[in-house]
Amino acid sequence: MKYIFKGNLCGFLCEECNEPLSGMEVLLYLPWRKESVTEAAVAEVKDTFRLVSKEEAASRKNLLIATTKTDEFGNFAFELDEKYSKTAFDIDFVCGTVPRVPPKPRREPLQFHLTTIYPKWRNTTEAENVFYKWEYCLSAKWWCYIRGYYFDAWVICGHLRNCETGKPIANASVTAWDADFLTDDNLGTAITDASGHFRIDYTSIQFKQTFIPWLNVETDPGPGLNFQSGPDVYFKAVLGGVLLIDEKKVDCRKNVGYCLCVNLCSKINVGDPDTPFPSAWTGIGQAFNITTGIGPKDFDAVGYAGGSGKYALYSNIRLTGQAAPKAASGNPIEYRFLISDVTTANGGAPPALANFTKIVGVTAGLFVAGTVAKLMEKVFPFNVHDVNSDQADFDVNGWFDINSAINRTVTALGQPLTNFWFIDEDTLITMDTRVLTSALNVPAAAAVVGNPIPVGNKIPIEKVAIRFEIREVVNKPANQFNILPGSGKTLNSAIMNNNSVFMKLAITELEIGGLCNPISGTVHAKYTVYHPHLASSSLHLNNNSGTISKNITDGFLTLSGNTNPLVDGGANNSLQLNANPNDLTRCTYALNLYARARLHNGESQISDSGPIPQLFFYDI
Repeated sequence: MKYIFKGNLCGFLCEECNEPLSGMEVLLYLPWRKESVTEAAVAEVKDTFRLVSKEEAASRKNLLIATTKTDEFGNFAFELDEKYSKTAFDIDFVCGTVPRVPPKPRREPLQFHLTTIYPKWRNTTEAENVFYKWEYCLSAKWWCYIRGYYFDAWVICGHLRNCETGKPIANASVTAWDADFLTDDNLGTAITDASGHFRIDYTSIQFKQTFIPWLNVETDPGPGLNFQSGPDVYFKAVLGGVLLIDEKKVDCRKNVGYCLCVNLCSKINVGDPDTPFPSAWTGIGQAFNITTGIGPKDFDAVGYAGGSGKYALYSNIRLTGQAAPKAASGNPIEYRFLISDVTTANGGAPPALANFTKIVGVTAGLFVAGTVAKLMEKVFPFNVHDVNSDQADFDVNGWFDINSAINRTVTALGQPLTNFWFIDEDTLITMDTRVLTSALNVPAAAAVVGNPIPVGNKIPIEKVAIRFEIREVVNKPANQFNILPGSGKTLNSAIMNNNSVFMKLAITELEIGGLCNPISGTVHAKYTVYHPHLASSSLHLNNNSGTISKNITDGFLTLSGNTNPLVDGGANNSLQLNANPNDLTRCTYALNLYARARLHNGESQISDSGPIPQLFFYDI
């Protein structure tokens, strides 16, 4: 009769993540300390688990009964003689490697004692065999320590789900980053499975590498479980080109251990096109939320965006949030955006509904076509297709039906809608703010270079209110609708501007002696800068040889990070560039004037205006 001992070994990385201990050598011994067999057999493995020293292994050598290997699933089996049917066993395993990551080479494998077991053998229908089954999963405390301390194997296990519904998001690309002082380290990328689970394996060299290529910081923390020199981890996740997770350095998890377990959630909805989810208008682009406050994404009371940044909106802006194509009833959902030139303070009562006379999709030029969702094929290779908005998706009152855009897309693809997952792209509608601003640029002749802009030529502050409405369509011909939660959400005031920065620059000595003549002695510049939302301005001088490169200052210049609405420009008609003639060497020089307005489209701030250059040759 054969006695078959079957087992399985695994190790926890975290509560929801474990891995099989594959490729391990499993050792079966007669009990080492016979006087404490009963005590050891009833003890928890966590209390008996230990690293076996060379001396202990040598002293137990004669007690070794059998060895075997775990398969890729951590399974192992022993066939034992009947003479062992009444005895207890000590069970150990030998670890020379760990799954997934190429480990640091070890000259000698490590042996660990698990526990003492007293099998309860059971007969089966196969009369000639008796079986015993045993399995154990090492705690994360021990297995993570073994992987990390002895093999430099680090791991991140996580799930990606929708923040509101909790549904897993599959096939997303999740990247883990280590926040460093100079250059962040890419720890790895993984694709989420059907349950939203992902795993990223890495080694310390991926986050200890310094900016000096040949220098690697490999400080061994020494024995113990309190490792405090791990990476500072933050995450990015993308699905079909849509950014699901966009953590920054400030969001990082500090000094993580060998195993990091995370639950990430995205506000972006992914699922069947007819699966309902809550709808809301929440922001403008990625940068701003339509909330009032002092946070970096908030609007202030008067209508500036970005909290203390005090940005005016410009150009095309994305009105962002989420809106399901259909309600729980299966009826389609429509939404629209209305604009009022009458505004009220953010945080207070909105303007009266009668003031909202402009409608995106109705008012000429206000609507901008763009991607409002994506469709991802449900089968490999999971191709992703843009769902683009079009004027045809609006009715005469500006109600936008994304189902129209979806149907147009699947018709062009020649596939049924059931073949696709719907990805809520975050964009509800894209709007052109230039239709909402009427102020003209300051005329070039409004001010002579070096003189300030006259008050009568200054650009007024322009602002609008934006209102979101959303409804379930029950029977459109019969005008039967259900108003949905979130309808009527209003940003009472949003400052907008699409004007250029007014900039002029000249050099007095060139005006007097001619633009092509060398100049010497003291050199003077003239400049004028103006914008109602001026952020910065600078004047920089450098020569061809690179021996002189400096900013010129005068009390207004160099202006940086300005958020004071009262500081909207500066002028100087006699700004000395050199303290005395010896400050400038004989060479060709470039004097450049730069400026930037506090304009933002919800994705990024507008770039610098300029430079406006003045070139001259200085001859001693």
